Amino acid sequence: MKKLRAIAEIEVDAQRGWTLPSFGSKKPFRYWAHVHFEKDPTWGQRTWTLLVDLENVPDAAASHVEAFVFFMAPDAPEELLEKGARFELLCGESHYANGVIRRVFAVEDTQ
Repeated sequence: MKKLRAIAEIEVDAQRGWTLPSFGSKKPFRYWAHVHFEKDPTWGQRTWTLLVDLENVPDAAASHVEAFVFFMAPDAPEELLEKGARFELLCGESHYANGVIRRVFAVEDTQ
């Protein structure tokens, strides 16, 4: 079964820098956050978690970072991962960052 992955451009807050909670991996640098896509019709009814993989430690002075992103849940609405899709990353009620999907590709699921 193929699963969708995407490359996203994620804004870095100029005041706080990179603030996503770490997910334990050091290389790639892996983070997770709840995600709200603008076009998600289930927003407020369901919560989805996005995994964010970075090749390098985020530069605190950068205005944005490029990351590989994908849903953690197997039944997540992967159709939301489309080029140009805008989203925000959250943890509970806290807003962390905004992003936009730049490219989408399919990978073979090995599980």
